[in-house]
Amino acid sequence: MCFRIICLLFVFHSSSLFSQVSDSEMAALKAKWRVDLRAKGHELAMKYSVEEGASEFSDSIQRSFLEDTFVVENLLIRQLQKEPTTLGINKANLACASEYEKLVDNYYAVLLTKMKEEDKELVISWHRARRSLLEEERRLIGKLMQEEYSGGGSIQSITYTQRLMKAQKDHLLALVDFLIHLI
Repeated sequence: MCFRIICLLFVFHSSSLFSQVSDSEMAALKAKWRVDLRAKGHELAMKYSVEEGASEFSDSIQRSFLEDTFVVENLLIRQLQKEPTTLGINKANLACASEYEKLVDNYYAVLLTKMKEEDKELVISWHRARRSLLEEERRLIGKLMQEEYSGGGSIQSITYTQRLMKAQKDHLLALVDFLIHLI
């Protein structure tokens, strides 16, 4: 009888290890992680050596980018470790894409302030086109994830959410590259 109870407790304990984390629990964890990661990211950015010939502005952008992406990418890693289910992976990928989108907005605003008034419309147009393309890609991916196209397998959704995350990161990398090369 004692063996059965121990086995039953073991089953309940092991199933709780792989249970889903609620959205509110994850939000609380991420807030805590973010504070820790921001401090570590700042420390890392301060250790970063200045590139020879880089302007002060370029250096500040590189340091900010290093710190920002350190936080985002480590939040992703921690979220994946905490909830390694298909749903958890998809939530982590989409949360990371959202974080990248916030960074895109920040660096886009910086780029706009650096541009001459007569050149701002070109940047605005480029940014709108990228955003429009991302929205169309989201809609397409939503369609492709439906059972009639994907066969209904939820594992396909991971590939699609990773693609959305990568698209946001690529937009961010393009903006940062523009900024780093400004004088």
